[in-house]
Amino acid sequence: MHNLFLGELRHHCVSVWGLKTAEKRGKAVNQRQVHTPEMQQLALDRILMGIRNGSKSMIASVRKDYLDAVLQYNAALVAISITGTKAIIAERLVAWAASAPNLVESFRLPPVLSYATDHFELRSQGPPPPEPFGHTLFTHKVLEEIRNDIKTICLPSWLPTPPRNFGDASHGKLKADLWRSMCTVNMVITLVRCWGSSSATANEKKALENFLHLVSAVDLATSYSMSAEQADRFDHHMLEYLRGLRSLYNVDLVPNHHLSLHLRECLLLFGPTFAWWAFPFERYNGLLQRINTNNRPADMPKSFMRSFYIGAKLRWMSSAELWPADDEDFQEILGAFKDVFQEAAEHSNDRTVRAFSSSLDRDDYSMPLGRSSGQDKELEETLYDVLLAFINSRVDPATPHYASCYDPLDGSNRPFLPSTATFFPYVIRAGATFATCEHSLRNSFVLFRRASGGGEVCAGQVNRIFEHTRDEGDETIVQTYLIIRQYRELLPDHAVHDPFRRFPDINTRLCYNQTHTTENIVRLEDVVCHFASYVYKPEGIDYDCIVVRSLDRVSTVCQVHCNIVLTNLLL
Repeated sequence: MHNLFLGELRHHCVSVWGLKTAEKRGKAVNQRQVHTPEMQQLALDRILMGIRNGSKSMIASVRKDYLDAVLQYNAALVAISITGTKAIIAERLVAWAASAPNLVESFRLPPVLSYATDHFELRSQGPPPPEPFGHTLFTHKVLEEIRNDIKTICLPSWLPTPPRNFGDASHGKLKADLWRSMCTVNMVITLVRCWGSSSATANEKKALENFLHLVSAVDLATSYSMSAEQADRFDHHMLEYLRGLRSLYNVDLVPNHHLSLHLRECLLLFGPTFAWWAFPFERYNGLLQRINTNNRPADMPKSFMRSFYIGAKLRWMSSAELWPADDEDFQEILGAFKDVFQEAAEHSNDRTVRAFSSSLDRDDYSMPLGRSSGQDKELEETLYDVLLAFINSRVDPATPHYASCYDPLDGSNRPFLPSTATFFPYVIRAGATFATCEHSLRNSFVLFRRASGGGEVCAGQVNRIFEHTRDEGDETIVQTYLIIRQYRELLPDHAVHDPFRRFPDINTRLCYNQTHTTENIVRLEDVVCHFASYVYKPEGIDYDCIVVRSLDRVSTVCQVHCNIVLTNLLL
């Protein structure tokens, strides 16, 4: 998907918006007075007068760009470098005039420019060309807003964090995956906040809509599920984006733009792009480059296959053999082996498949793949009652419901629900870490389905995680639960001021930065995904709100929720 991540997202930032030069544009400290041709002549005359009068201060009082142009114009007469400061240049000019007074009369001033400018230079081709439209929008101020938000936006640990000096050459070359997260998460939050407000200019709103067409197209094309309807929506957004490039920026299209118009056919023929994109080949190219060949490259295929077979055999042995459960040495070896292979798997690109996966049809997601060491505790009565009601509401009607152990006078023959549980600071499911807000704030922001919500997806923050064990007939059920504080949804009067809901395909919305007093008990498999968060006070809403940028790449639940809200508002 380098076509989309580098050929489209990076191209838009670098070529259309001029990211690499945005640092210098619109920076107040660098703004200089614009000089008319008359003012240019006065500055040049002052330099010549200073040379004739031997006045260093008079020469140094003129702007550096005039001094540079004068020295370049008289390069054959005066061998003085323009790399020095104004004071050094003034001192050298006075010394030159004193050592060769007969040459002072030969000193000439360059002709003034026929137009007003803030930078005087030797120029014969007329005024500089106008700045590209995209460069006038993406200024230093916008870049600073993006950089400031990078420090504040909360991303889960599996998502790569962009460099804080984004746009500066010092951070080096960014990889395709980092361009993806930067453009589809960080820049979406910042630009919608800045250019989607009522105070934004008409051009800024048009530029935002054009960019979000590209973001929506990239999100749809890289989804881990695909349908004909999604492919059609991708094609719609890509066409609208390219039309906007021509009408808004008047730039020439490049081959990557043409290639992206053929992706719809590929999506319909081959399905989700992760099954056929080139990331695995890129990863193996990097792996091959790092292998020590010992100057025997012909033996590389044999060594590579031998190592692959050894690794596969070890993984099979660790999972297929019945290792002694009571032998600490065996368990320590097995645990170390699993840790190493799990870490290697999490650093490969396929971790995003697991982290982005939805839990719609995955029963195995009820069990975490990893977790921290737990602590057994007695459930407080309030939490126990909530858990009891939750389990009783979901047990098969043919199975007896549980009774409360806090009600020993219950005359029924129902079994008591155990009142102890094991609490954990975090669990790992499908390669993603879900943690309590006390343990890891960035991994605690989640989208989840409430048991009584009819499938509605809500935003919340994980407060506690515990594992509970109970018996249902002859079967022992081990279930992981999360206690989540749900964020309050915007009221209809405030939802109309949410700039994110105007763009349903970016799967982003605002909630109040307040949680309900009642906590939700949620099964691990009912957690949909993480979300990127950012807190600010939007225009038209007098309360702090939290941005909920869904990071789910499978389900369209967040988008459906936004469409329902928008439909209700229009009605």
